[in-house]
Amino acid sequence: MKKPPADKPSPSRKPKREIEFYPFPGDVVDALIRANYAPAWTLAAVIYKTWYRDYKNLNPVLVTSAILAKYGLTRHQKSRALKILEGSGQYILERAVNRNPLVMMKWKLVKEFVSGNTK
Repeated sequence: MKKPPADKPSPSRKPKREIEFYPFPGDVVDALIRANYAPAWTLAAVIYKTWYRDYKNLNPVLVTSAILAKYGLTRHQKSRALKILEGSGQYILERAVNRNPLVMMKWKLVKEFVSGNTK
């Protein structure tokens, strides 16, 4: 007696490709080298990675301490690294009291979140 063929598992979805190359303008790289502060490199990479993974590619990017905690950055390192990135002239920061900053990469197209709650 022949056994019926086992059900084939459905093909799984391909995961989104990981970033293989981080394109940063020369001004950013120069500012990071001058600052000689490793957390600033980490922050620049995290901002780009967060932008890349967002399917809408929203720019500016909301930089939360929770996201940075995954990479071992404290809020104090975040604050100093943001000043370094802003000083490069390639990032624009929008700060509000007691809120996480929005960071815009000047070399990427600006796509802001538009809320449906307009009154």
